[in-house]
Amino acid sequence: MDNLKNIEEEIKKTQIIVPAGGRAKRMGKIDKPKALLELDGKTLLDYSIEFLVNCGFKNFIFLLGYKHEQIEEYIGDGSKYGIKVVFSVEPENIKGRAKALKYALINNKIDKARRGLICYPDDLYLDKNLPIKFLLHHLHGVENKKTLVTSLFVSGTSYPYGVADIDSEQLVKKFIEKPFIQKYTSTGLNIIEPEVYREIEEKIDLNSKENPEFEQIILPDLAERNKVFSMILPSSIWLPINTFKEQEKAEKILKNNC
Repeated sequence: MDNLKNIEEEIKKTQIIVPAGGRAKRMGKIDKPKALLELDGKTLLDYSIEFLVNCGFKNFIFLLGYKHEQIEEYIGDGSKYGIKVVFSVEPENIKGRAKALKYALINNKIDKARRGLICYPDDLYLDKNLPIKFLLHHLHGVENKKTLVTSLFVSGTSYPYGVADIDSEQLVKKFIEKPFIQKYTSTGLNIIEPEVYREIEEKIDLNSKENPEFEQIILPDLAERNKVFSMILPSSIWLPINTFKEQEKAEKILKNNC
């Protein structure tokens, strides 16, 4: 019972940060935020929120941009999900997920004293208990490795193009269409300790012309300092939604899993 109570306390101490300000740029002219795209009658937001609520997480911060009013109206006060909601709406000049995080931090939308689980709504996972497993794994890293971040990886991914072995005579000796690449691939799911918020505030310039990603600016530096822990899962557990083909594939898988 004590262990169960400890897990419940750690879940309560964890806030969910959902970057949901993006457009579906690679999915045609869709006049709504990507997070509101539907799969099998439910939005990506629904899947994402329910995935975490089912494991006991209740405190959500949504980082919004493009057509933010649609998401605010859709989520409302969060009562339909049983969650507490905070919205951080960045102005049009704020682009990139790292800037969105900093903007939310300096405007006190994110509680700087609590760890954050960053979850993108266009990444779906087939293990319903993954959020709890991920949090426990993160706590192990913090306690035993003194890490500040845990990133979720899959063991490999399908490369979207054909590849070839080409000899010195420029003859193609071997051709493989869309091979499976056995390289640890980040899924975008991260848990960060409060110390990381200071890194974001110090290293991200809201006035820069660049539109940095959290994974480009913050994680590489922390990794060099041995502060990033990893959790590795089979690739079949992760359903990224970035193209129509991925959307169709995910819809089929979700229907079969019902």
